[in-house]
Amino acid sequence: MVILAMVIIANPFSSLSVLAFLALAFIVVYKIFGEYAILILLLVRPTIDVWRDVVLFSYQNFSININAALAILLLVWSVWFLGKNLQYLKEVPYKKWWLAFLLWCVITLFWSFDKSSTIIETIKAMDLYALFATTFVLAKKYPKKYPELLHWTLFGSAVVPIIIGIYQFISKTGMTIDDVPNRIYGTFVHPNIMATFALLIFMAIVNRFLHLQRGRPIFKLPKSTMNTIFVQKKYYLIFASIILIVVIGITYTRIAWIGLALFLIILGILYRPRLLAEISVIAILGYITFFPINNFLIDSFNINLQSNSLISRLTTRNKGADSIQWRLDVANKILPLYWEHPIIGYGYGSFAKVWDENKPIQNIWDNTSEAHNDYLKVLFETGVIGAVLFLLIFAIMLIRQIRYALKNGWINIVFISSVLVYLALSLSDNMLHHTPVIWWLWTMWGYWSAENM
Repeated sequence: MVILAMVIIANPFSSLSVLAFLALAFIVVYKIFGEYAILILLLVRPTIDVWRDVVLFSYQNFSININAALAILLLVWSVWFLGKNLQYLKEVPYKKWWLAFLLWCVITLFWSFDKSSTIIETIKAMDLYALFATTFVLAKKYPKKYPELLHWTLFGSAVVPIIIGIYQFISKTGMTIDDVPNRIYGTFVHPNIMATFALLIFMAIVNRFLHLQRGRPIFKLPKSTMNTIFVQKKYYLIFASIILIVVIGITYTRIAWIGLALFLIILGILYRPRLLAEISVIAILGYITFFPINNFLIDSFNINLQSNSLISRLTTRNKGADSIQWRLDVANKILPLYWEHPIIGYGYGSFAKVWDENKPIQNIWDNTSEAHNDYLKVLFETGVIGAVLFLLIFAIMLIRQIRYALKNGWINIVFISSVLVYLALSLSDNMLHHTPVIWWLWTMWGYWSAENM
């Protein structure tokens, strides 16, 4: 602490002072909260996402912004923490597959098209397993206290983004993307992140409700405030769930809508198959009859239901609002480049740099260089070897949880559903770049793995 304080005072570079201050602040936080200090990082990460362009340190083409600084801090602390808890580390699942994938990402640095991107993205990937492992260890080490603190942190981390998002909707200061106006984004850099974060919290609430319905303890802590809310004050959670669904709706993120629908369909198949069938029939009939009804209203009363942004997003397919064709176009144009290095790829994290260097003239106008498909991204960057290792992580996770589910009455269905939803979202979004959401996803998966084994 003394050394960091001297760096802050004495060095002439303000960027180094900020980095030193962050490190000093975390030491203070650790001294106060101990091993629960990781929850502070998880609490603030969604709120500071919008500051990702604030560069703290740069050298040549390598730069560290405030979010990257937190990522490095998280990784350093996690290594130290896990080193202190080796007896629990032995129980952490999926180590071999994760370490194999991470090792391959490191190896691709030797031939990477852009080494700085490979370093940055590899650190991000390491953070994901670090969060998974530390949460797993903490859940095993403190089985009574940590689960409730974790959920308080998850719900608390959403307060500021949601309040700001609702303000953006009311004041009409949201983003205009793909010809869709006023898409709320809260404190995130994109509405898609806001939507998927709200979806994760909704799934976490449902998971606790299912434990209550099965007669299992929601949290083991005596005199648990969270237990009281779930059992005696359910209207709080019903209100929160409605807010979360509304937030998902007014981000106008169709992939998140699909994820929410997939999650509810899986639960419906298991718990309410008849209700699911009835709702599905009503939804199909409603969609079929919408267009003739809307045409009648236009012709007779000059009322167009599609003038409403939400209805338009649900029912309209056009070049401006629909990015499916654009995604397919990028995939088709990137595949010839992929075949030049199909086995080993271009280096983890290098997709954007390679695409920028090789994109045809008709794509120069693109304001993004991302794949919008995690499978294409990983395949392009790490080749067949990396893509297989990446997919094996999820395959082993699903196999293990399904086996547990078959023996325990599908009590972990939310965990399984959340993995399937994530895999579906990854088909058309940059989930690996949605750091606030993916940090929390792997954190919750770490907790749910400790809970369901």
